[in-house]
Formats: sequence, structure tokens, C-alpha cells
Amino acid sequence: MTELAKLDVEHRQGVLVAHVAGEIDGSNAADVGEQLLGELSNQARGMVLDLSETEYFDSSGVHLLFDMARRLKLRQQELRVVAGQESFAADLLELTGFAGAAPVDDSVSSAVGALSERS
Repeated sequence: MTELAKLDVEHRQGVLVAHVAGEIDGSNAADVGEQLLGELSNQARGMVLDLSETEYFDSSGVHLLFDMARRLKLRQQELRVVAGQESFAADLLELTGFAGAAPVDDSVSSAVGALSERS
């Protein structure tokens, strides 16, 4: 993966939390997706993708998000995305109608809480 994006992962309450900082574009979107799926175990309830520190993503990044939501649904897991209310990510997610594919939360804690309550 190029250094445009930095990926840090942690596990909370049976949920994979992935923090993406920097940029996601055509040069690294596929690598970011592979890394995310590689970190997600079948036992996890789902994934929280934290875009709070993501400064930019293009159509490849948008495609990655929709693809991740679809793939997790096929695995009977859930994707939840976190974006700051007045951020580039939040604006782009709203513009693309992403909330129809996966829930968008204001904080990592609320996203993890929602996935942890899932039966």
C-alpha cells in the first residue's frame, strides 16, 4: 500500500475497528480493502471503519466502501462507518447515499456499541 493512507486496527468487544488516516484513491484503494478484509475474522460481529482522519478519497475510495458493505453483508457481518459531522468524508458519504448501504455513525464508541448489541 502506498503511504497515502495509514491503517491502524484494534479489536473492541468482538468488533474490528479500523482507523484510516490520509487519502484513499486509485493507487491504494485495492490494497486498503485487502488489508481490511485480511484483518477481519469470521468470529467478529463486524467492522467499524473510522474515517475521522481520512482527508480525501476519490471514486475508488467510494467504491471500496460500497464493496466492503456488500462483502460484509455476504459474510453475515455488518460494516459501520464513522465520519466527523462536518468532514470531507461525511459530505461525500451523504452525496453518494452511502447510508443506504451501511450505517454512518458520529463516533467509534457508538458504532462499536451498536455492533456489540447485535445478536
